[in-house]
Amino acid sequence: MVLKTCINIYRKSFNDAKPDDVVFLIDPLSKVCRRGQGPYREMLLNNLNLRNEKDSADINKMISSINPVSPTQRMRIPDISAPDSVIEELTFFVREEIGFGKAVAKQMVEDVITLRNIACPRTVELKSGEMPMLVTHVSARLSLETDTRFRRLAPVIITVLSPEELKIGEYTTSTYLEILKKRIARVAFEAYRQNGLLTLSEMQWIFLLDSTSLSKIIKSFQLEHNIIIPSPGTILDAGRTMTHKDIIVGLHLKGHTVSEIVRITYHSPRAIDNYIGSFEAVLILHLYGMSPELMSRILLRSISLIREYLKLIGDFYTSTAEIKRYLIEKGVRF
Repeated sequence: MVLKTCINIYRKSFNDAKPDDVVFLIDPLSKVCRRGQGPYREMLLNNLNLRNEKDSADINKMISSINPVSPTQRMRIPDISAPDSVIEELTFFVREEIGFGKAVAKQMVEDVITLRNIACPRTVELKSGEMPMLVTHVSARLSLETDTRFRRLAPVIITVLSPEELKIGEYTTSTYLEILKKRIARVAFEAYRQNGLLTLSEMQWIFLLDSTSLSKIIKSFQLEHNIIIPSPGTILDAGRTMTHKDIIVGLHLKGHTVSEIVRITYHSPRAIDNYIGSFEAVLILHLYGMSPELMSRILLRSISLIREYLKLIGDFYTSTAEIKRYLIEKGVRF
């Protein structure tokens, strides 16, 4: 459905466009995989890479160069433009429903119109490859009791495809996969720098990938570069996003300080302290043979999270002696 709609729009400007021309723009991965370049999933990492100073410097340079201009900053003066009939109708509605005077009611309507125009910028304000979105705010309070549409949102503009990426001719699976990883990281950090967080479902629509493939690609990028992609799962700790905890605990166990982990992963010190503290609590209880169910009740953490921490313990330690040695270094006495 998406492909057919895009082809119809594309042909308005390019009459002879073929479906593959559009696929190249919106879903190149499916195109390169059809050429028999090999399944890309075999190229994805499942284990944490050793940290490399040169790689960290390259990634840091890439992320530091991401400085998007937010919709509000692009608007030099407040845009209160709307059809006069709409302004009059809304002003009358506010006066009748709330009882405000005409001047106050009109001011309220103009404020709402400005917000609307910030969230829905004019096409002349967008560059080729840019997409405006309304996404979860970095300070949104997420809970099962709060409907998604009532959460705090942030208007952002992301660069789905840069001019440089359009110039690339033939792709191989491996080269395109690397470009795709960096595109995903770019849009996530662009949204983050505008106080927004892209959910997995929003990224599915942006990159036309199923959630399983997208999750694996994001996880692979994080493990490869020891970095955390900002999302509601990593910043607000919403959902079951375990990879960032793996990375943080892994770097901690390799001797990195909290300040170093902050610099490497772009995560907050408070969140890092929380993950390390939870890991060490599970580690101590595991050492004394406590069941996961009881750990869950004592630590007030979900059973799934406890089991994920236990898996990390199994990955990092081969004996109780190693666990005791680590805890003694941390000041625990037996």
